[in-house]
Amino acid sequence: MAKIKAKIRLDKMIAKCTDLTRSEATRALKNGFVKVNDIPQKVGKSTIDLANDVVTFDGEVLEYRETIYFMLNKPKGYVCAAKDERLKTVLDLLPPALASREPFSCGRLDIDTTGLVILTDDGTWAHGITSPKRKCEKSYLVGSVSELSDEDMRNLEQGVYLDGDDKITAPAKIEKIDEKTYRLKITEGRYHQVKRMFEAVDNMVKSLHREQIGGLSLDDDLDEGNWRDLTAEEVKLFN
Repeated sequence: MAKIKAKIRLDKMIAKCTDLTRSEATRALKNGFVKVNDIPQKVGKSTIDLANDVVTFDGEVLEYRETIYFMLNKPKGYVCAAKDERLKTVLDLLPPALASREPFSCGRLDIDTTGLVILTDDGTWAHGITSPKRKCEKSYLVGSVSELSDEDMRNLEQGVYLDGDDKITAPAKIEKIDEKTYRLKITEGRYHQVKRMFEAVDNMVKSLHREQIGGLSLDDDLDEGNWRDLTAEEVKLFN
C-alpha cells in the first residue's frame, strides 16, 4: 500500500481527484473554480498540506487519494482493459474521476466471464496478487456443458496438459455443486486457463464466474456493474 504524501502541488491534486488533465486543471484554477480553505486560489504550483488544507472544486470538497483500490462485479460484455476501440471496458463502469486514473485489473477476466475484478493504480501492491511466486488462489463457479466424471475431477485436481502448453497445470481444487456446476480453485493465471482445463478433459465451459481472489470474496450484495472501495483490512490481505 502506497504511503500517503504530506504535501502536493495544487494542480496535481485537482487532476488526481477529478477527470481533468493537468492543463485543464490549470485553466480551472485561472477561471476561479478552486478554493483552498475557502479562499480562491489560481496558482497551480502552490503547495497543499493534505492534513490541514481543505480544497474545493466548483463547491465540492476534494478528497485526495494517492492510490485507489476497489472491487468490481464485472458483467458480461466488458473487457478488462483501459481502452478498446471496439469493446466496452471495465473502466466504462466507473465514475469519470476514477476512470481517468486508468486503474488496471489484478488478473483479467474474459469478455464473457463475470464476477470479481480487483482494480488499482498501485503496481507494487498489485504484484502481490499477480506474481506467479505468490500463488494467489482464485475461486471460480463453472457451469459445464456436461457432467464431469470422478476421473475428470481427479485429473483436474492433479493437473492436466493444456492445448499448446508443454507444462502441466498446478494442482487445483474442485468441488461438485450439482450435475453441471463446479467450484474450481487454481493458483495460476494462464491464458483462458479454466476453459482450457475443461477442454483437456473433453468438456466445455458454458458459464464462468469468479467469486474470490486470495482472501477477498465478492460481496453478495454488490450488483453486476457496481463497485466499491476496498477497506484498509482488505488491502492488507495482499501486502
